[in-house]
Amino acid sequence: MLSRIIGIVSGKGGVGKTITAINLGIALQELGEQVTVVDADMTVSNLGVQLGTFSFDVSLQDVVSGKEHILNSIHHHPMGLTIIPSSLSVDDVYTGLKPNSKKLRKDLKKLKGIVLVDCPPGLTDDALSVMEAVDDVIVVTNPDMPSVTDAIKVIKISRDLKKNVLGIVVNRVQGTNYELRPAEIEIMCEAPIISKIPEDKIIKRSIFEEMPVVKYSPYSKPSIEFRRLAHYLTNRAFQEPRNLFFKRLLEKLRGF
Repeated sequence: MLSRIIGIVSGKGGVGKTITAINLGIALQELGEQVTVVDADMTVSNLGVQLGTFSFDVSLQDVVSGKEHILNSIHHHPMGLTIIPSSLSVDDVYTGLKPNSKKLRKDLKKLKGIVLVDCPPGLTDDALSVMEAVDDVIVVTNPDMPSVTDAIKVIKISRDLKKNVLGIVVNRVQGTNYELRPAEIEIMCEAPIISKIPEDKIIKRSIFEEMPVVKYSPYSKPSIEFRRLAHYLTNRAFQEPRNLFFKRLLEKLRGF
């Protein structure tokens, strides 16, 4: 099985890139896809933290430095997600280790199935090196002018690097009058919106419980949208679960 390397990118931090990578990964696994989520933000890594795992014997830094084979860096999380984490150690930050795009791509190609790469935010040297190593990109943004302006830059650079821009995930959508409308975002970015993840306190609760929202609250609105996105990326038709209203009601009665 050949690998398909998809970079989850953003023009700025804090827009929900890591949340998207984790939950999309689980949603794809639920469809039977072989998925590996790679935390390529080697300076400010968050993937392991959000999954409640803080210590790893082998990390992406060990792979990039040439100390370990990438297959030795694979960890299987109890949630069922296959991940390659970055180290949380401050010492690793001080080393100034930079990803080499050619070596990183060669390493990532040794993985099978869909590889979701949680890229560093912005357009730093690290971010550009990781972007060069992927095949496709998904751009995560919020529906506000600063976030979309940064997303425009990332899309432009991605295309300059000859990467296939699969589309935009607009996160934290509330539907208020002071948000940019989907049509406005698509015109500004010259790219299609492929998912709109609603703002929902259930995501903050799932992070607190160290459990991805698609597992923590499977029938919540964000979970349904992550699954819809997984279907889209694998060219599958999506149908919402039957009796969704009552299933959500049961989740609320259970304390979600």
